[in-house]
Amino acid sequence: MTDDAPAAAPDPSSEPRPPLEVTVAAASDTGQVREHNEDHFLVGDLDASELLEIADSWVASTDRGPMMVVCDGMGGVEGGEIASELAAQVVWRELKGTPGTRDPEVFARLLRRAVRVANHDVHAMARREPGLRGMGTTLSAAGVIGHRLILATVGDSRAYVLRAGVLVQVTRDQSLSSALLAAGHSENEAASAGGAILQALGVGPDVEPSLSIIELRKGDRILLCSDGLHGLVGDPAIALLLSEPHTVEHAVKLLVSAARAAGGTDNITAIVCEVRGERFLAPIDDDDLPTYFEFDPQKEGDPALTSTSYVARRLAARIGIPTNSIPPSIPVTGQHAILRSSIGMRIPSTSLPVELDGPARQRLRAPLRGWLYVLIGLLACVIAWWLGGR
Repeated sequence: MTDDAPAAAPDPSSEPRPPLEVTVAAASDTGQVREHNEDHFLVGDLDASELLEIADSWVASTDRGPMMVVCDGMGGVEGGEIASELAAQVVWRELKGTPGTRDPEVFARLLRRAVRVANHDVHAMARREPGLRGMGTTLSAAGVIGHRLILATVGDSRAYVLRAGVLVQVTRDQSLSSALLAAGHSENEAASAGGAILQALGVGPDVEPSLSIIELRKGDRILLCSDGLHGLVGDPAIALLLSEPHTVEHAVKLLVSAARAAGGTDNITAIVCEVRGERFLAPIDDDDLPTYFEFDPQKEGDPALTSTSYVARRLAARIGIPTNSIPPSIPVTGQHAILRSSIGMRIPSTSLPVELDGPARQRLRAPLRGWLYVLIGLLACVIAWWLGGR
């Protein structure tokens, strides 16, 4: 677990730089169906080593901006709540005490180590407590370092960047449905996979987070969310609600309200962060959109960045994806299942190749179902406005 600790490296420059200026807000909601909230989030100021209030916080720092974490727990009511909260707290604990760095690759390795420590702690607690066996959590963790966003992903909690009205998913879902689509299966086959995910933090003795590094521009809005949001509110509606010229706090409220209006069948969590200030360059033109790059911590420089999610591809290959059937699953809750190969099962070399390219850019167009989500979201906005005016 400690083999990820990076060697000390000098910062590229010691000259003063314009401060990072960001605003961030977050909220978590139980939803309309579940009795308990198994999601957990936190937002912390890395330079100050302190957690932030959730309502429209403003951060101005030198090198490191906010650290944001969203976890979606599983493994029964108590287990899911414990796993998600413990994972988020351990990641924060491991990162807040690290020395400041402007090097995105150094921070990405520190983030990877923090996620693996969190996995160890959640897994160890589950082994100690019989009532918590099988608990785990998804994770989407992001830190603003200089003018870049550094991300770690486990499972299907997502991160997006909105720029000039264009929404880009900057994480790759580690889910069976995503792997099946990438392998050439139909949407109906992928839909039959339900909410099965390829890995979760804490379920096994180790975990392989996917790391990505994103160049930010002035005015970008970052969204981290659980599948209780992105699974009910389509990307076109998310883009529409994020694009409105309101505060990040209001954006969070609109997103949560839209998910509730769409049924609220799961817990709903969202963190929205807007980056501003002279540290960030303005977009060059309409084609200057966020680009997904997965970071390989075993490499250095440009060879370490690729538009293919090799982590997701390895996870899919590990369980094998048959041509005409769904691999066996081990249920964790009614919401998620963690996929594994059966004990002693040999994964055939003839399985379909799983080519998982970086997430496609999601522009403001969608099929009919997407526009239905838009209408639902707008209805939620009208309801919120009407109630607020009373």
